[in-house]
Amino acid sequence: MYWGYNTGQREIKQGVATIYEYERGLLYAGGKLIRVLEAGRYRIWPFTHRRIVIVDTRRAAVQIANQKLLTADQITVTLNIVADYEIADVEAAIHRVASYSTQLYEDVQLAARNSVGAVTVDALLQERDRLNAQIREAVRALAESYGVRVLNVGIKDVILAPKVRDLLMKEAEAKRVAQAMLIGAREEVAALRALANAARLAEQHPHLMRLRELDAVRAFAQAGGNTVVVGMGSALPLTRNGERAAQTVTEVEPEES
Repeated sequence: MYWGYNTGQREIKQGVATIYEYERGLLYAGGKLIRVLEAGRYRIWPFTHRRIVIVDTRRAAVQIANQKLLTADQITVTLNIVADYEIADVEAAIHRVASYSTQLYEDVQLAARNSVGAVTVDALLQERDRLNAQIREAVRALAESYGVRVLNVGIKDVILAPKVRDLLMKEAEAKRVAQAMLIGAREEVAALRALANAARLAEQHPHLMRLRELDAVRAFAQAGGNTVVVGMGSALPLTRNGERAAQTVTEVEPEES
């Protein structure tokens, strides 16, 4: 029996061959494919020139590590990518390419290079899900041609050079400071607008200022140890124009006796 550790395959030329539920077998006679074998036990008699290649069809992953790629703004990034796949067509996976896992590795690598080269480093960091979907769609049709179904492609890590990382951190900090200043300016404008509205109301309705004065006096009087003295002038009512009414003194002439 021959076992291919890299491809998940084993080959049996004589004796009993057991194909498990998650496997499929290819039966060859004289180098020609006879049929695809489902799960079960099969016997190969000596000197029949037959052999069975058993392929594991379970979900597996291809790791594309330490890929140095160039973004659209000429910044070099290092990516670690993982692609999950399963064998959909055993015959195509074995016959159409020399190694379906190696071929999938090359296809994902090329698709990632094309996708990353079309975006800036900011888009790469912020829109990773969109790039994952773009790479997966670019690889899916190619993989189906050699019997592999691509289930998922994901960028695990984005590694930046120390200088680039420091520059991006400074840029992000500057954006946060500018945003805080903008928020503060908006709040100040809102406060000034409120004061302007209050001044306009006081000018149009002088009695409002009188009410504010009375409220201030009441609050001051409620505090312990304070004494409030209100003079006659302050107790006089206000006219319509906001001026205090003048005291009117009527002199009464003495009656003649």
